[in-house]
Amino acid sequence: MPRSLGLLAIVALALASVTSVQDVSAVRQQPPQTASTPPAVERLGKDLFRIGKTRVNTATREVTVAGTVNPVTTLEFLANPPRGMKAYESALTLDVDGVTFNTALVLVGLERTHTRMLPNRQLDGDRVELWVELPGSPPKRMRAERLIFDRATNAEAPESTWVYTGSMFLENGRYLADSDGVLIGFVHTRSAVIDRPETLGVGRYGSVVLNPNIGLQPGMAISLTVKAVGDAGGAQ
Repeated sequence: MPRSLGLLAIVALALASVTSVQDVSAVRQQPPQTASTPPAVERLGKDLFRIGKTRVNTATREVTVAGTVNPVTTLEFLANPPRGMKAYESALTLDVDGVTFNTALVLVGLERTHTRMLPNRQLDGDRVELWVELPGSPPKRMRAERLIFDRATNAEAPESTWVYTGSMFLENGRYLADSDGVLIGFVHTRSAVIDRPETLGVGRYGSVVLNPNIGLQPGMAISLTVKAVGDAGGAQ
């Protein structure tokens, strides 16, 4: 592996350790990572890289990772890492840990210092789209919002971009996304690496569920793609 790629991964981890993710008033310096080793970055082509099992395309600004559908009903999160503590209320288990997932997102130009809480309590920052591919002939590709069904409105979650929030490092060097077992959420926790601009289902636990209308089955193999939108390194 070229030395520059290894340095790039370390830079990504350093960026991840600078700030927390929610209110500007909560921003503080975090100690450097000590509990996890930086993932190796392997070049596959001109703009193609692999970090563990995660593929990164820096030209299209896409990160793709495999996963499976969780055997759940109630949701508060979209995705967790393997053996994640929040798998019981997440739609998907992705085959990537939080540090590697965050590193891949930094490589496509996402920057956590752009994340801020607006006066209306919505998150803003670098925006991404989330796409899920289900098995089939041909495979079925859909917006990730379709996996989320709101019983209160009897409808799928509204189509939306998502916000890169980056999670945070704890004083013991652990990455919060890995400690709490959360990669992508929609209830505005500091654990998530990606979150929705607005919360969904807060204060009415049990009303937001895995969509029963699109043929999802426990253990079904899927892939999830994060596509950065807007200018690289700049919030929309």
